[in-house]
Amino acid sequence: MFLKFVSFLAAIILLFAPATAMPSAPAERIEAPVSDSAFRTAEVIDGVGETKFYIQRPADGSLSVVNAASFGLAESNDDNFAALQSALDYCAQHPQTKLVIEKGTYYFRSENGLDANGCTDLLIDGNDATFVFSSTGYKFFIRNSDCIEIRNLNVDWNWDESPLASVVTIANSNPDADTVDLVFRNARNCDETIRFAAITQCDPETFTFGAKHSSKEHYLYQDPTTVQSVNKISENTLRVTHNGCMDSFENGETYILRHYVYDGTVFSIRESSKNVTFDNVHIYGSAGMAYICEDNCSHFQIINSFIGVHPDHKDTRCVSMTADAIHIVNTNGCFNIAGCDISGMGDDCINVHDGLGYVTAVNANTLTLTASAMRLQAGDVLAFKNEKFENTELTAKIVSVKTLDWLTQEVEVENLPAEVTKGFVAYNTACNSGNYVIRNNYFHENRARGLLLQSSNGLCENNRFYKTMAQAIKVVMDIEPSLWQEGTGVDNLVIRNNTFQKCNYSDWGSVIEVGTNIAGSSAQTAVFTNVEISDNRFTDIPSMLLQVNNVNAFAFCNNTINTGDFFDESSAQGRIRFGKFCANVRYAENTFADSGFMNAKEIVKADSILVWAQVNAQLR
Repeated sequence: MFLKFVSFLAAIILLFAPATAMPSAPAERIEAPVSDSAFRTAEVIDGVGETKFYIQRPADGSLSVVNAASFGLAESNDDNFAALQSALDYCAQHPQTKLVIEKGTYYFRSENGLDANGCTDLLIDGNDATFVFSSTGYKFFIRNSDCIEIRNLNVDWNWDESPLASVVTIANSNPDADTVDLVFRNARNCDETIRFAAITQCDPETFTFGAKHSSKEHYLYQDPTTVQSVNKISENTLRVTHNGCMDSFENGETYILRHYVYDGTVFSIRESSKNVTFDNVHIYGSAGMAYICEDNCSHFQIINSFIGVHPDHKDTRCVSMTADAIHIVNTNGCFNIAGCDISGMGDDCINVHDGLGYVTAVNANTLTLTASAMRLQAGDVLAFKNEKFENTELTAKIVSVKTLDWLTQEVEVENLPAEVTKGFVAYNTACNSGNYVIRNNYFHENRARGLLLQSSNGLCENNRFYKTMAQAIKVVMDIEPSLWQEGTGVDNLVIRNNTFQKCNYSDWGSVIEVGTNIAGSSAQTAVFTNVEISDNRFTDIPSMLLQVNNVNAFAFCNNTINTGDFFDESSAQGRIRFGKFCANVRYAENTFADSGFMNAKEIVKADSILVWAQVNAQLR
């Protein structure tokens, strides 16, 4: 009866509310079929709605076979860089090659990255071999290549020479003196000279990122004054004098101390490479990320693969990657991530976005942009959003680009429209990291978010999310002026038939979030359209279930919600909130196993009375 009353009241309010136009139908990508050839097979990927694209793979039986051992690759080598690079150079000169690597453990110590440059129809079969890297930086490039597959390969980091991270317990915390003792779980890592990059609270039982309802941390490398002195006071204890950044750390709390953060990447796919497949590739460690896909690469996939702590070293290792697992930025999209197990990272499981440029100055035809991760090349065309982040019809062609520093670009364009002023946002129309499928994966026990989905035409289905430290999924346009500028807006995203358990473990807001962050504020318009969250199962919820803003045409339907009893009960647990800039919301057929007093949890909160009415009028 209470729900019916709320629904009736909302319907009365709607009688006096103006209607908001529905967005246009999404522009789904439908590629023409690709025929198999003598040296390739074509794999069709069915995405959201009518989206369809093809990823080509080398045809194993049609390729010429060479053995990496013929180029000098050997377990006995102290460094196998030169040998494997020779093999890759041969493959670039001889298309339609299968490069076979004998099972074994191969060490790589060179600071240079292996480079598969200009390869065509190349299959690298690792036969369960393991590559162990000891140096930071990019370790394996794929550039200017078409139809490359790497399969049956393991990649690890040399923890014996330089651990990626350590588990420490806080003792003798003294805020008055700005000192704290770090007691190392593994005494081998207790060294006055060890790197202090970032420290994040973790679960004291599982030693995975994020404590229950708590996420104290500090990125130490960003400010050289944070750690002022380090003294070893016992076999397993370092006493740290700091600048006050650890004063909130309490005795008995457990932390993961990362010794690296953004210091390396295993695979870098770039320079318009396409039709790239990683199948059954296991990555156990990196001083940064596992994969970076960028620079207009397209039609790539990571399938049946593993990114996580090596199962044989669970007792001595606490992280896999020290940053993201998979970072996709400024590509041409059309990618597939399926059948993977991804965990233990120091940052997000997957981040998908294109870069933005925040206009800080305009001088004739020259723009000054804050743009830390934006592809800017002569000949590309910029499009613009206004101060409210509304799309405009304004465009300008890039003539030249000058880098002033890592964050600032000076861009000369042809015939800059007079309407473009300081406060506008620019994005590159040559980049579109949309058209993708993320399916049948297991994302778990990592720092930060599970998925950051910031590009269009995406399908996220049949995945399992478990104990992500922050939001399991975040759909965002994210501008932190001095750090990052990500996300050009999302149209046509479906999140369906996934399971979420104990996600947002440290309570960064909600299990799923859709919205904008513009230097700490929200955009004053809808920048997302056609977003659907349906047929999902949520259990053991520590916080709000869902926060939504800046979206026109949003559906939350046929979901099952059970807050459970693992987390302490709170008024926010399992609740849903909509911001002011939402319209055309469908909210129906959701089942709350424990909806609270008089089914109150089914009643959605909103920052606007009209949005509140629009949503709650649909209650049964």
